[in-house]
Amino acid sequence: MNWKTAGKIAVTSGLMLYLISKLDLKAIYETFTQMDLAFLSLSLPFIALMYLIKARKWQTLLNCINVQIPIKRSLEIILIGTFYGALTPGRAGEVSRAFYIDTEKSRSIPTVIMDRVIDIVCLLALSVLSTALFFKDRNLIYLMVLVVLLFIAGIIIIINERIITFVFKSFSQRKEHKENYIKTIREITGNRKALFIVFSLTFGYYILNLIVYWIVIKSLSPALNNILTFSLPIIVVLGNLPISISGFGVREFASVTIFRMLNENSAYGFSCPIVLYFLTSLSPALLGFLLTLRKKS
Repeated sequence: MNWKTAGKIAVTSGLMLYLISKLDLKAIYETFTQMDLAFLSLSLPFIALMYLIKARKWQTLLNCINVQIPIKRSLEIILIGTFYGALTPGRAGEVSRAFYIDTEKSRSIPTVIMDRVIDIVCLLALSVLSTALFFKDRNLIYLMVLVVLLFIAGIIIIINERIITFVFKSFSQRKEHKENYIKTIREITGNRKALFIVFSLTFGYYILNLIVYWIVIKSLSPALNNILTFSLPIIVVLGNLPISISGFGVREFASVTIFRMLNENSAYGFSCPIVLYFLTSLSPALLGFLLTLRKKS
């Protein structure tokens, strides 16, 4: 085990233990046992549509480099990528999608990276908007400013040609791979129609995600404040920071903090992101796992 993995395990364990020590375990247990499963099941069609949108998004990006795959195949690979992404910080494992496409990896990998970059840009915009409109806590504002700056720096590193050249040289990668990477980034960023479609689909994806989160909140307790729905982008952004195992601990800590800001029961704040993660990430990841087994057989 390297020091990075050990650090992430320590952060995850520390935050979860801290929350458990401060919260009423009986109340948390009751939030799960009293959950309205019939109402929660209403989220399933929205989740299916979310993944179809993800598949269409990537299909559009692949079209930019003249790689065409059916929507069904795109969906299968998205689910497989979700499985690998669930095992890695910041869903970095989703880059595995590129290895299921019959094309040069230095061409397919940038499409996955750009898909992720556009996701993060939209998520940051929504989280900043949510903070400004609904959660005007000074500490949260400072934290979100820091997170936005960190993600912007990361995006610049990923798409800036000079930095890309330096990184490829540092890892002794072939010049052809660097040129393919840069060419793909240029083809995607230069295709305004494709970018408009992908950004529109991404915002549509997160609107559906908000609907699913509202259903999760109301299935736990109909009396919970509807404004809590708009905390989702903030929770997801913080959960994508590569400092814990699959965002565990960070999401729950952020959610509990926001629930407390609105004077809501912290037990629900702990439960909501866990239920959402099970619905929108873990369950699709299990389907992706089954698909990897089918491919190997």
